[in-house]
Amino acid sequence: MKATKMIRRRGTRSGFTLVELLVVIAIIGVMVGLLLPAVQAAREAARRMSCSNNMKQIGLGMHNYHDSLRSFPLGSYNLRETWPASGSNWRALLLPYIEQSPLYDQLQFTATSSFMAGGAAGANALLGNEVLRELLIPTYRCPSSAIPEFEVAPGSNNQERTLNISYVGIQGAARPLPGPDPNRGTADLGHGWSCDNGLLFPNEVARMRDATDGLSNTIIVADQSGLVAGRNRTSNYYGGWMGTRHPRPVSAGGAALDLWQTGTTCVRFAPNSQIVQTGATEAMYRNNTVINSFHPGGINVANADGSVEFISNSIDFLVLKMMCCKYDGQPFSRE
Repeated sequence: MKATKMIRRRGTRSGFTLVELLVVIAIIGVMVGLLLPAVQAAREAARRMSCSNNMKQIGLGMHNYHDSLRSFPLGSYNLRETWPASGSNWRALLLPYIEQSPLYDQLQFTATSSFMAGGAAGANALLGNEVLRELLIPTYRCPSSAIPEFEVAPGSNNQERTLNISYVGIQGAARPLPGPDPNRGTADLGHGWSCDNGLLFPNEVARMRDATDGLSNTIIVADQSGLVAGRNRTSNYYGGWMGTRHPRPVSAGGAALDLWQTGTTCVRFAPNSQIVQTGATEAMYRNNTVINSFHPGGINVANADGSVEFISNSIDFLVLKMMCCKYDGQPFSRE
C-alpha cells in the first residue's frame, strides 16, 4: 500500500514549475542579449567587406579605363553651355569597365541627351536614357547604407527615381592645402570650394603620371553612403548620373562661376562630419558634400593604385587632405 502511494506521488510530479520556466526564459534572454551584438557585428563585417569589394572593382575599372583611354574618366562633365545639362559623370563612363557594357551600349552620350532626373530638367529629363529609371547596379551601392536605393531625398530633384549611388569621386582637397602652396588647384566658383588637385574633377581629366605623390597615396573614390544631420546629402541631386552645370573646368577660374555638379566632392570636412554649412554641404549639388558611411568608425576609400583601405573618423584631417591631393609632396603616415 505504501509502495503504491509512493508511485502515485512520484507520478504526479511532471514538467517545469512556473518559477523554473521563468528562470529558463531569463537565461535564454541573457544568452540572446550576449549573442546579438556579435551577430550584428558579424553581419556588418560582411557588409563592409562587400562594400570593399565594390570599391575594389571600381578601382580596377579605373585602371582598365586608363589602359584603354590613357587617362582616368572625367569626374563630371557637360557637353553644352545651354540648360539643361547634357553630360554625366565617371559613374556612367566607367560602366563598360565594371562588367556593365550592355547597359552602357543602351545609353546616349550626345549634346541633346540628358542624365538628369526630373525637376528643372522638365521634358528633357533622361532624354534618350530612360533605362536609368529605377535601375539598380549593385556595384554602386554600399550594402550598409540605410539610404533607399531610389529615394527622392528632401531637397533633391530625383523625381524619376534614379539610383542613389554610394560612392563619390575625389576632386581633391579644399584649401588650405598642405605643402608650399595652400591654394593650389582650388577655386571658389559659387558652390563651396571646387578643386582639381585630385584625380576626378569637373570637365577635365587626370592621368596616372599626374599623381606625383604616388598612386597608393592618392584617394580616387570614397564612400558616400551616410547621412548628415539625419538627411541624405550625398552627391545625387538629380539622381546619381548627372554631370556639371556647364562645360568649363575649375582651372578656368572666374570664367567657371556657378560650377555645381554630381558625382564628385572637394574634401573639406572630416569623414562622417555632421556639419551642415550653407554653400558647402547643405545641398546635394554642392562641391563639398561629406564623405561618409554607416560603417562603424569610418569609411572605405579606393586609392588610385586599385587598393582599398578603411579610413577612421579620427584620422588626422591634414593627413586626409594629403591623401586626397595628388601632388602636395608631403610625406605622411597612416598610423
